[in-house]
Amino acid sequence: MNDDARILSLEEGGPAAARKGPARPVYKAPAAEKALDILEFMADRPDGVTQTEISLGLGRSIHELYRIIQLLEKRGYLVRAPKSDRYRLSLKLFELAHKHPPVNRLVDAALPVMRGLAQDSDQSCHLVVLNGLQVLIVVQVESPLPMRYSVALGSQFPVLETSSGAVLLASRPQPDRDQLIERLLAVDPRAGGADLGERLAAIDGQGYEMRASLAVEGCTNIALPVRDHTGRTVAALTVPYLPQTHARFDRQTVLRLAQAAAIEISRALGAPDNTGGSADGP
Repeated sequence: MNDDARILSLEEGGPAAARKGPARPVYKAPAAEKALDILEFMADRPDGVTQTEISLGLGRSIHELYRIIQLLEKRGYLVRAPKSDRYRLSLKLFELAHKHPPVNRLVDAALPVMRGLAQDSDQSCHLVVLNGLQVLIVVQVESPLPMRYSVALGSQFPVLETSSGAVLLASRPQPDRDQLIERLLAVDPRAGGADLGERLAAIDGQGYEMRASLAVEGCTNIALPVRDHTGRTVAALTVPYLPQTHARFDRQTVLRLAQAAAIEISRALGAPDNTGGSADGP
């Protein structure tokens, strides 16, 4: 497999791209569920709560929760002030979160899938995040073919000059989208062109953008959203499709492969299945 992959300021790693298999069975873990219920219940109660208040808030008996609370305290997730019966969250969750930054997790989830996509499609691909009024290339994987087109890792481009940026913009909540468009137009009143509204509506409707590159003649951008566990779009997966004699697949086939890859990355980030889009293509 071609291994010419680049990521921005992060080390490469991870297994080969996972392939779809049979659906996983659903297992129950009552103790883990109780522990998570307690942590989530306490997250917006900075003044702390008693065991009784936790019990009432979760609708569970103190007997059910007592050992879980004691374990969370022993492991450092809960703390009590001296001579107090009120528990509050420690900073351990904060510390854990900062050991695994979001971009690191995004790259870890995306890189093996993107390597598989490049190998399977004969096309380069890259991952893009929003960075102010521009988009930033954070992962780049090269096509296995000798002749290929790709963008430089770490490059930044105006949002509305790229399909990646249009997908990221279209996926934002309407108030945020309108505010960002206003800022973009303040910098360049011609940004996006007269058909911007129709362009974003089309992306909303079909879940991707496939259109001729505004920068490179003969190249077709295929861009799709990548979503996290909340269903929020956190990145765009883009294939700059370059037709050539030795490429095995046409644009529609590569679109379907890219859709499947975007869904796989989103699932690795915990996205609900109903936010992953369709891998069936148009």
